Amino acid sequence: MSYANKRPGGRIMPARRLTPHVDPEKQFEKISQAIEEIYKHNASQLSFEELYRTAYGLVLSKNGPMLYSGVKQVLESHLKDRMYQDIYPHIDAAGGRPTSGACEALLASVRLLWSEHVTAMLVIKDVLMYVDKVYVKAAQLPTIYEMGMCVFRDQVLLASNQLLSNKVVDAIMFQILHERVGAGDVNRDTLRGVVNMMIELQDPRQLRPMYDVCVEKRLLAETGVYYADIARMRISEMGAPEYLRVAQANLDTELERAKDYLSPSTTPALTNSVLENLIEAYTLPILKIPNAGLIDMLDQRDTESLYTLYRLYKPFHSSMQVLRTCIYDHTLELGKKIMLGVESSSENTVTGGSPKPATDVSGIAARTAMALRWVQEVLSCYDVYDMLLKQSFADDQDMRNTIKDAFIEIINANARAPELLSLFIDDNLKNGLRRKTEQEIDHLLERCVLMFRFLKNKDTFEHYYKLHLAKRLLFGRSLSDDSEQSLVSKLKVECGSQFTLKLEGMFKDMQLSSDVNRELRESSIGSDLGFDLNVSVLTPTFWPTMASSGASSGPRVIAHETGTDNSGTRGSGNRDANNGTKAPASSGILIPSTGGISTAIEKFTSHYLKFHSGRRLTWQYGMGNADLKVHFRSRTHELNVSTYQMIILMLFVDGEQDISLTAEQIHIQTRIPFEPLARHLQSLACGKYKVLIKTPMSREISPSDVFVFNSGFKSPQYRIRIPVISARNNVETEQEKEASQAAIGQERQYVIEAAVVRIMKTRRQMTHEQLVNETVDQLSARFMASPKMIKSGIEKLIDREYLQRSADDPRLYLYLA
Repeated sequence: MSYANKRPGGRIMPARRLTPHVDPEKQFEKISQAIEEIYKHNASQLSFEELYRTAYGLVLSKNGPMLYSGVKQVLESHLKDRMYQDIYPHIDAAGGRPTSGACEALLASVRLLWSEHVTAMLVIKDVLMYVDKVYVKAAQLPTIYEMGMCVFRDQVLLASNQLLSNKVVDAIMFQILHERVGAGDVNRDTLRGVVNMMIELQDPRQLRPMYDVCVEKRLLAETGVYYADIARMRISEMGAPEYLRVAQANLDTELERAKDYLSPSTTPALTNSVLENLIEAYTLPILKIPNAGLIDMLDQRDTESLYTLYRLYKPFHSSMQVLRTCIYDHTLELGKKIMLGVESSSENTVTGGSPKPATDVSGIAARTAMALRWVQEVLSCYDVYDMLLKQSFADDQDMRNTIKDAFIEIINANARAPELLSLFIDDNLKNGLRRKTEQEIDHLLERCVLMFRFLKNKDTFEHYYKLHLAKRLLFGRSLSDDSEQSLVSKLKVECGSQFTLKLEGMFKDMQLSSDVNRELRESSIGSDLGFDLNVSVLTPTFWPTMASSGASSGPRVIAHETGTDNSGTRGSGNRDANNGTKAPASSGILIPSTGGISTAIEKFTSHYLKFHSGRRLTWQYGMGNADLKVHFRSRTHELNVSTYQMIILMLFVDGEQDISLTAEQIHIQTRIPFEPLARHLQSLACGKYKVLIKTPMSREISPSDVFVFNSGFKSPQYRIRIPVISARNNVETEQEKEASQAAIGQERQYVIEAAVVRIMKTRRQMTHEQLVNETVDQLSARFMASPKMIKSGIEKLIDREYLQRSADDPRLYLYLA
């Protein structure tokens, strides 16, 4: 018979294992007894393999529900017994008036019971692992361990209407208060253990840790009450620094307590509760404590107390707003005090308390000294606040903005601030950099740029800075070319290249003039002059119109010549690139023939135009200076004088030394305008060095006053500089200020018109309001353009047919290509 025709055989199954019948009750009794032994710490005597098989068999025989509920009953029974034996006696002892010892005993007994229960449950869950794996998972019940935790919660903490839970919380609160008031130490290990128990156990109603529901909620409430009482008692007894230190110490203690034995989640809320009651509720009273508040901390530069204040106020937005407002107001008050103090000091020390005319020399000097002091004190004040900002306020950006806004207000409240800042820079670059390190110089320049940044009318500063820079460059007064260039570079970074275009052009002119002078000295013309001649050839568009040391109304400074003469002379000259014809060597001033000055001027003009055809030179004698060797009866002196002073002195050395001339005669012979002539005669006859003798001996100069050469002049110094009255940079008089404001206003009108054209060229059409707002925004970096000025500029542009009004809407402007 073929195997292919046979049917395949059936599958052979293994024989069913026959297990003997077991009594579930007896099997569970083993589990129950084992649990009791585990609680008695006799787990090492048990056979875990046997217990596991017993539980396995019960689950396999469909007795999982009986096993699960039975284990729960065993746990409940055990915990009830322990409650009566170990816990209730301590509850009774802690009743009535609690003590720290009674509370400690209660918490320790609860902690011990909990610890033993947790240890036991860890073993029990391992024994009943198969129950969790099969039965619990299928029935969707809590695991054995979780069920054990619930049993502990219900039979221990929540039994008898939450009796123990309430007592435990009471004991925790008592111990915390006991520790807060400094009545004694508490057992933090015990507290930590009980708190961890409350964290692990879930509240059955709110499904949150019992710690959150029972402990934390009450802790925060009692903390608020406690520190509210502390604040009420201490705020009236302490100054702000001491109160802040107490507040910080309390906060640190609470944070340390929270870290040691409370839940980490409590820390933010606890911090907030402490600070709300100690700080936020008394935000303003703390700052206003008489003689020990914020103002005193700022004035005393109490960086530590201010840092504590900042840290405590920082969590509260409203408190920080109040703090910033107080600092802003106090800073403004300091600014007013600085201004009043400087003005008062100037009047009392220089003018003796009695006002003097605006043109009086001492009055001008006093106002200039006041200007320099005002800038210095404002910058010093800012340095203090900048230090406090970094050391006490963590360089907080909002605080930095507050301080910045305050100083913007202080600086711009002084209408002369741009002029005074320029004078301050001028004084430091001429005199103040001596004995300063490179770092100190850079810090000074940075502070000057910072003050410049705070100016709202930067174009006004530019006007004065160009005037002062021009004098420094032309008279060689600057102590450091590097510092000059550095400051211009900083201004360029601050405002862009357009702002510094003319300033850089002035430096370029001086460099080119240096090259021209070098070429002149190397030429045959230079060697034939008989004295050193240095000429500054300047571009008209770069240099400002300014009142020179000798010019009455201030001719356009286009070129400047300086030189050294064996007899002592210097002069000035100008370049005009717009005219190809040769101009006269003189601009109306007559120079005596003695000394070869006129010849030198003519030779230089010829030499310069030979290499620079198509240009025109105009000499500006009011901007020059000279070194003269003058022979007096006792000895020879070298006098450093202005070109106008040189011309005046040459009238007296041109003939006999006893020659006498009236001021009117000098005016006619030199053609120097009378106003600058009077100042130069004052400096020669009425100053410290009286090279000329004036009759009558008054300080004022009149046309009939007579001057003679002082051949008997004596001085211990060989080299003498004779300063010109008002030649140095000073605060402008009201008349000069009006002239400057007029020039600045005219320049602003040009800038406004150019801005309007740029805007309209891009937008093509805009309403009046839109155009005004856009123009103000674009020009805000240079000055605050008023709507009136903008409207005037728009009207002029309409007249010149750059713009036109819409026929449909008169308030709509159209750009005309």
